Amino acid sequence: MMKKTTLLILFSFLTLLLNAQNRHNNDWIDFGQEGWGPAQWLQIAPGKMGPNALPVPKMDYARVGVNHQFEVSAHYHQMTGDTTINSDISFYWAVVPKKVAVEIWGQPSETYRTTNDVRDERQIWYDDEGWTTEPGDLFVSTYIQLTRDKKHLPDISINYTLKTTTGDNLHARYTNASMNYFYLAAGKSFYPNSLLIDEIRIAALAGFYVWQTNIKDMAQNEGPVYEFGIKIKKRNISIYTELGGYSGYGVYDFINPIIGGGTSIEDADDPLVYRAGIEKAGLKFNFMAEFQSGLNNDYPFNTLRLGVTYKF
Repeated sequence: MMKKTTLLILFSFLTLLLNAQNRHNNDWIDFGQEGWGPAQWLQIAPGKMGPNALPVPKMDYARVGVNHQFEVSAHYHQMTGDTTINSDISFYWAVVPKKVAVEIWGQPSETYRTTNDVRDERQIWYDDEGWTTEPGDLFVSTYIQLTRDKKHLPDISINYTLKTTTGDNLHARYTNASMNYFYLAAGKSFYPNSLLIDEIRIAALAGFYVWQTNIKDMAQNEGPVYEFGIKIKKRNISIYTELGGYSGYGVYDFINPIIGGGTSIEDADDPLVYRAGIEKAGLKFNFMAEFQSGLNNDYPFNTLRLGVTYKF
């Protein structure tokens, strides 16, 4: 009797454990990097992760700021099967006004819900646990102004940004691995004699984007980053529209013959996004609202951002 009771308890425990652990993963691809644990199944690419994992850079319009700034914003991201709400903070320190600035920014918290269908598609080991909140990543950006306010030359600046590994990758929200990018930006302002427009600012950036993957035979993905933007200003109101993204060299597609086993692997590393927003500037506070839409499956989210900036 004691033996039967012990076996029954053991069987019940194993049944609960198996039911709570994960879904069937017989057709998943094991990318094989030792030390990644359950994250070895993940595809470290923007099209296979959360909306903040590998972001397209913000547009700085090739101008280093004059004031120190502290910004707080809330972001809402939506795609079929993945809803995300995150806080976002930024501290912008004008080390040398109009010349050099350092920005520390990131997501203190991210609250999300991902269905099991999306988890299967992304090869996430753990089941849907309902609404979950986790800390996000922290970024450090350095801006340097090379030219400014030259009559016959555009404003030119450079940026270098690196990411820490504070965000977790167990649910494919963040990469938990290094990422950095650098770019050169150029911009020029025009001042039409118009009752409706005081300034038109046109800018573009181009550079290189690099991030670590979990692949044993190809541990890094990289490629060009690019963006174009137009900002129109009237008094203290600005509206802007931007288009940009980056393109990895298709590391997962490249290794397809090695580990794919006949299964086609989408590289998912060419995100393209469109942004449109409005800003209202004050003496001490700026207010912002922005809409962003992913234009391909490598960034499938639509995003709404609302923020306030304190200048000092």
